[in-house]
Amino acid sequence: MSSYDDLYGSRFLAAAELKKPVTAIITQIEQETFARDGGPTRTKAVLFFKGGTKGVVVNKTNATTLYAAFGDFPDWIGKAITIKPETTMFNGKMVKALRLYPVTPKIPEPPPEEIDDEEIPF
Repeated sequence: MSSYDDLYGSRFLAAAELKKPVTAIITQIEQETFARDGGPTRTKAVLFFKGGTKGVVVNKTNATTLYAAFGDFPDWIGKAITIKPETTMFNGKMVKALRLYPVTPKIPEPPPEEIDDEEIPF
């Protein structure tokens, strides 16, 4: 027998399914066309992750955030992102949404350079 998710679940991650932020590595990006009831169709990127079973549909806000950090879509492969469930305003209502944030490696600050009292230039 199939699982509940196999029969009724979505193949895309929803904000309600994520209880806390998670960091994941992007392994694949696909394009998919979506249609809203009575609305125009839109093509969006869908991200897939190492060890993940569901894709994340990338809205314009998240695409802009990741583009600013990583560049164009092919450059996103292999990059780490944090996926966070948040609430946001959509069509005048507060709704749950997924927000995607780039994980940037922290570069340690170099230790201050030691200067001999004789070498201080002022």
